[in-house]
Amino acid sequence: MFGSCLTNPNPSSMRIVRMLSLASGVSAVVSASVAGAQATRDVVIRLHRSGDTVSIRGAAVTVDHEIEAGNTDAAGSVMIPDLPDGGHIIEVVAHGYQAYFDNFVTGASVPQPIQLALLPVLASDTATAKGAETPLRFAGFDARRSSGEGRFFTRAQLDAAAGRPLANLLAVDAGAFIVPGSGGESRLAMRSPASGSSPCYAAVVRNGVRIYPFAGAQPPDLDKIFPEQLTGIELYARPATVPAELRDAASCGALVLWTRDGIR
Repeated sequence: MFGSCLTNPNPSSMRIVRMLSLASGVSAVVSASVAGAQATRDVVIRLHRSGDTVSIRGAAVTVDHEIEAGNTDAAGSVMIPDLPDGGHIIEVVAHGYQAYFDNFVTGASVPQPIQLALLPVLASDTATAKGAETPLRFAGFDARRSSGEGRFFTRAQLDAAAGRPLANLLAVDAGAFIVPGSGGESRLAMRSPASGSSPCYAAVVRNGVRIYPFAGAQPPDLDKIFPEQLTGIELYARPATVPAELRDAASCGALVLWTRDGIR
């Protein structure tokens, strides 16, 4: 009798065992999913002026190119709710300060508020550039663009790229060759097949004035120029594509910038 029970188990008992095994498996999957879920938390970011603790009020903050966090309050703070732990990209635009584009990390071990320092715009950054006058005018922008030579950025494209340093925009979106200066500056140069050779810096024109090359001038730092300051960009990576008006001074290509407050 006892042996018969072992060799012929009750069908109801077998169904119960299978149900218990299935429930155990489901429980294990749910537990694993919960354990592997990415943690989120409310994150507070505080903006202050570089070099001191002065709060920056009214700055527009965007996270990961999509999350519009709003504007900072009187304490320079803004909160992003339910932000996943890990690395993020932040873009900040504040009147009187250089546009900010950088990475930050959130997590249980990261102190809050996360402090970020913005550089104020100096008077020298907005002063009229000294240089050599050229025949180039913004009125010819569309005609030069239609010629098919060079890479052009319109105001709409520049608006969409707001917050990104110009060096990043040109390198990522146009494949430009950006080389570091002795002080960490980002400068535009022509690609050279000779490794180890000195950079061949591109000519730079701002609002029809050639600011480089010019006596005593250095190529501008493109990390200090931002798309939202410009209404148009013309990039000529090769000398053969440079407009005739610049060819005498653009043996290494040219970058033509048209600002929103000084176009002619």
